[in-house]
Amino acid sequence: MNELPRSEASKLHIDMWKHYNTLRQGKTGAFLTANSILVAIVGFLFRDSKIVPLVLLISVVGIGVCTSWLLLLSRNSAYIDYHRTEAGGGQPLWTPPKAGRIRSKSLDNIPAVAFLVLWVGVLIFVLSTR
Repeated sequence: MNELPRSEASKLHIDMWKHYNTLRQGKTGAFLTANSILVAIVGFLFRDSKIVPLVLLISVVGIGVCTSWLLLLSRNSAYIDYHRTEAGGGQPLWTPPKAGRIRSKSLDNIPAVAFLVLWVGVLIFVLSTR
């Protein structure tokens, strides 16, 4: 099998890195939308105290959505790390010049964790006020 020249292999890995980053952004948008819809539904349902079981169900669904989100982010991060390493010729955390110091991997989980805390809080609140 023919090996690609190093410069072309690096370009290929950088392109794959960009592809996974675009996928990550799309997933984040979809999960933010899903959580926003669930928050709106819960806000609407909190007006009626008779629908507490439905609020409990929605908060459990929200926890499941956030857990799925975090698992997908973790998997996507592993793919990005692999392509970063390959693009850098084996350097584990190779970063192109002018990319910034805070890695997106560190920032990606913030919305998912915030929504997860919200859903756990809603669950605890509803269970404690029953």
